[in-house]
Amino acid sequence: PSSSSLCISGTSPLKSITDLNPRVIILSGGPHSVHAPDAPVFCDGFVDYVEKNGVHVLGICYGLQLIVQKLGGLVKVGDRQEYGKMNIEVISENSGFFGNRIKGDKQDVWMSHGDEVSKLPDGFKVVAVSQQGAVAAIENPSRKFYGLQYHPEVTHSPQGMKTLRYFLFDVCGISADWNMEDVLNEEIKVIKETVGPDDHVICALSGGVDSTVAATLVHKAIGDRLHCIFVDNGLLRYKERERVMDTFEEHLHLPVTCVDASEQFLSKLKGVADPEIQREEEEG
Repeated sequence: PSSSSLCISGTSPLKSITDLNPRVIILSGGPHSVHAPDAPVFCDGFVDYVEKNGVHVLGICYGLQLIVQKLGGLVKVGDRQEYGKMNIEVISENSGFFGNRIKGDKQDVWMSHGDEVSKLPDGFKVVAVSQQGAVAAIENPSRKFYGLQYHPEVTHSPQGMKTLRYFLFDVCGISADWNMEDVLNEEIKVIKETVGPDDHVICALSGGVDSTVAATLVHKAIGDRLHCIFVDNGLLRYKERERVMDTFEEHLHLPVTCVDASEQFLSKLKGVADPEIQREEEEG
């Protein structure tokens, strides 16, 4: 696809990032403190890579604090720990988050942080503050580093998605051309690369969404080299076996074998009253 969004581990090596050739990198929030010895950090060479290649970087919550600390600023244990609904005020016009909103504009956001920024790295400016006076948003357009101390992605930040859209589309210049077909094609490609050209796959189907979607994708990738098995454990609802098999065979066209194991399951459950033990017997 011409563009896509991917989530990777924060501990991934630099090569896993460079192979994706990203235009924007978003550093997510998290429960860590930048002062903790095991706190997530940038992989070696990260800052040099994004600056050399003109990649925009947005840090959210912990991500903002990591940017500040690693680029020469200071983060301290907060005197004004902020959790829950807070109000922020825009203090800089024409920012990468709030566009042409004027100074003094306010909005409700969702905060969740104990540490706070006490000194910005050189070249950064504060573009919004919380009702308690703590840093809420920062940016350095020339280096393409940006940070939000709150969580714009949650529904408790009513204007958060608008803020993200402005940053991604207007500031970073990317387009919203993602679609589900791109995701399907990518997953099918990965499956084909994982399963050898002559290999077969066995898939246990429960009748639920997860296994059904997985089986459908694998079937699209390798066809009848997929062999699905649906087990009737004797505990299904009335006519559930028939309905499930009809969906698999007539509507999804999956190659499914139904195994009647009801006697085996029910015999082990005979005389067992404890529901936890029943569950263990079913899974065992």
